[in-house]
Amino acid sequence: SKAVDGKSGAIRTFLDVISAPPPEGIKATSSEIALAQAFFAANAVPITLSLLYFSLGGGFASSRISRILRSTSYLVLSNGEAEFTTDAGKERTVMRLLETLQFVIDIMGGSLPPSLTDPTTSDKSEIDFSRWKGPTCLFPGTGEGWKSTVRVRLLHAVARRRVHQQSSQTPTGPRNENPHLSLKFAPSIDGVALNQEDMAYTLSSFAFGPLHCLPKLGFHFTRAEADATIALWRHVGFYLGMEPSILEKHFKDWESAERFGAMCGQMLFLELQETLEAASDAGVEPPPAPTIAMINALGTYVDAKRAQEERFVLSRYLLGERASDLLKLPPMPRMAYAKLRVSLATATLPTVFGRVYTAILPPLGKRWESKRGELLLEAVGRMTRYKLGMRRTTFRARGVDGELDEKVKEEEKVEKSKEDVRRFLKRWNAIWWEMGGVLVIWFGIVGFIGWKVFY
Repeated sequence: SKAVDGKSGAIRTFLDVISAPPPEGIKATSSEIALAQAFFAANAVPITLSLLYFSLGGGFASSRISRILRSTSYLVLSNGEAEFTTDAGKERTVMRLLETLQFVIDIMGGSLPPSLTDPTTSDKSEIDFSRWKGPTCLFPGTGEGWKSTVRVRLLHAVARRRVHQQSSQTPTGPRNENPHLSLKFAPSIDGVALNQEDMAYTLSSFAFGPLHCLPKLGFHFTRAEADATIALWRHVGFYLGMEPSILEKHFKDWESAERFGAMCGQMLFLELQETLEAASDAGVEPPPAPTIAMINALGTYVDAKRAQEERFVLSRYLLGERASDLLKLPPMPRMAYAKLRVSLATATLPTVFGRVYTAILPPLGKRWESKRGELLLEAVGRMTRYKLGMRRTTFRARGVDGELDEKVKEEEKVEKSKEDVRRFLKRWNAIWWEMGGVLVIWFGIVGFIGWKVFY
């Protein structure tokens, strides 16, 4: 009876904590959340690339994180074997990465209500968009971004429990005498799985990582946008269960987050270097980092050799030469690097156009920029849902075999409406037709003036 009462009290406390707003100093204001979401929307593609090829790709270099992944069968099977070796395994890996991406989209207000695309929903005017869009998507109790955050927190709790339940099954031997060489997580050596240090590092990779990469990709941001982005992730970190003292100290603003992110990166690759040295001293192969396998898995749906090479070049470019060498990423051919720079320069053209358009014709330019950001965010959300097999994940725990229960898949299904897709494509094409039309007029005016001047 006392045990039951104790559990009930713990549950009550948990519900009270997640239902309350974050304390002052941690809570992001509505204007900060709105600015961070608008910034994400305008840069959804480069931020997504940064998360995949820098934050996640680099984060998997951690031997500690890799041990947790092996113990929970997240990206590596529970028997320690990589599950990227088969097409089915690669597909499962991509599914999990896409589920992570959906979480980011949810808190950024980019998810669509399933009923919006459901052809059986007759009156779409009754859909409550405030739950899904804008700062209200993070409101406790009702916001879909808040719900996804709490579900991820519960998923972490399940993973943590699974790791510690399996600790008695962790094999012993020479490879497990050195924590750097251990294949699976051992609480007796590693402590608590997914502890506050792990959570702080992970939050930094999502908050600091993309901001660190954007200038290298040709995209820039203001101090206000950077501070707002950090504030949003600090707000989310509270609901993920992070200690307020950590959030206040290391995610106060962009400067503090940048310092902490740089420190995390140094610690991460120092740990990787120590792992390689320990393996060399012991005369064994180091535990494989999932980075290369993860990048390979991202090519599941794209078989072209050139596309696969571009992925490695992009990851090496973002991570840097030293870190890439430690991760044993393939070298970067000069021609591939040149192609990458051209493609990155091309990708920035809409952003440059939007700035010039806004400077010359502020009302029209701002409207075009707003529409472009809204549609880019929606496009990333739609792509994610489509690649997940027309599902919107609810972040349920997978079995030890790495598979998701079929009943859960059925519950997460989203109906596809051809009419809804047609409406989206019409709006999507309209902004690019507008861009093309404005460019034609601009070049026509410049050409006419040049003709008058010189002829």
